[in-house]
Amino acid sequence: VVEACLRLAKDGTRAAIEAVCAVAARHGEPEAAQAELRAAIAPYDTVGEEYRAPSLGARRPSRLHAIEELPIALGMLLVCAGRGRDTILGAVNYGRDCDSIATMGGALAGALGGAAAIPAEWAEEVSRASRLDVRAPAAELTAVAREIHGRDVARRRAHEAAFATLEAGDQA
Repeated sequence: VVEACLRLAKDGTRAAIEAVCAVAARHGEPEAAQAELRAAIAPYDTVGEEYRAPSLGARRPSRLHAIEELPIALGMLLVCAGRGRDTILGAVNYGRDCDSIATMGGALAGALGGAAAIPAEWAEEVSRASRLDVRAPAAELTAVAREIHGRDVARRRAHEAAFATLEAGDQA
């Protein structure tokens, strides 16, 4: 997941993910990692230290900075070795925009480990309290991914068949 994010991220976001994940790789416990994760994201963070009193450039597009939520969610996922419960708790205890960080980290852990990675009672309570089916987006994304994969396979097979026809023509 981190490698995919790094391939797609640009500029400050990429640098922030690299810095946070380098710190995360040295830790196996969220509480022990929190201060170092915050220090790693700080040079890239547009909000600043006072989360309730953000800087003037807070959350504005920048080539040098990053919004902290994704890098920290990825960092927590690494620190917790993909364990959903621990990733979510680590993110919640990180503070700041912890609901967004926990949601991203939990979603990634769930995508990697399946529904069993997230405590069922948590998913049920969040669905009830937010009046949303938190499982529906995962089912929809899975269906879309399967459809895309099926189309990709069909396209590849058509390409292989066309190439085989060309090769057969060369041998004639």
